[in-house]
Amino acid sequence: MRPSISARFPLDSDERSRPARARAEEALIRFALLAGRHATDFIVIGGLNPDFLAPTAPHPHLGTTDVDLLFELGVFYDRDDLDFGWLERALDVGGFQANATGWQWTGVLGDAHVRLDLVCDVSDTPGLPIELPGTARAAAKNMRGPAAVTSAPVLRVLRVPDAVHAEVPDAPTELSLRFASLGGYLVAKSTALLSRGLQKDAYDLAFVMMYSPGGPRAAADAVAAVPLSPLQDPFIPHVRTAVERLADPRSEWVDVVVRQLLRAGDEADAEQLTADVITSAQLFLKTL
Repeated sequence: MRPSISARFPLDSDERSRPARARAEEALIRFALLAGRHATDFIVIGGLNPDFLAPTAPHPHLGTTDVDLLFELGVFYDRDDLDFGWLERALDVGGFQANATGWQWTGVLGDAHVRLDLVCDVSDTPGLPIELPGTARAAAKNMRGPAAVTSAPVLRVLRVPDAVHAEVPDAPTELSLRFASLGGYLVAKSTALLSRGLQKDAYDLAFVMMYSPGGPRAAADAVAAVPLSPLQDPFIPHVRTAVERLADPRSEWVDVVVRQLLRAGDEADAEQLTADVITSAQLFLKTL
């Protein structure tokens, strides 16, 4: 398993919702068409995943305003064999503009204003941008966490919307793209919750942990099955720490999750949902 680069598309000034999710998926499809044959070089790791990972949830996931992509990046001693020139060309064709450090790019895809963040997970130069081989301006911000998503990604088929066909008549009717597996997604979300502490990370983690097929036990087994590369720090302790925030009845994170579950349309009352979140998290930890 190689360390990786992630790319994130937050839709500016947007709120998580089902329509926002549809726009985010369309932005992903448009970028995949720009990437051409390199569309299978990345893995979708962000908020589009819960719909696929928890298809039988009692209510739809709240949605997302962003798309996170993962690109493999070699370790420092074999990185020169890689060539990300195609990525920079796709960004240029898409009209993206880079920031001063080269790891954030902004642009418009369809009716979505998007920002593309390039982030890598490698052992050298922690916290600093790393120049991408084969590019003149693109770099990746080195962070910890997303490398686990490269474990056994799932190939999913997305339908190309009519709006895209209207602009690109020769586009295919559907695209096959790689998405995060259950275990990889939960590892990445746990790390995200610990590193940036966003409410949406707690909600996404709880939603997939609770409602993926087989429930918390199967979710814990999926995390335990993610292989650990010699280049990675152990991730199980990070997952435990993140889920412990949802297992503690005194934790403010439980209230955060319950509020978003209610906003998403769950018909249970707050007291019942609180108990469900805590019990699920405790069962996950016991299994793990």
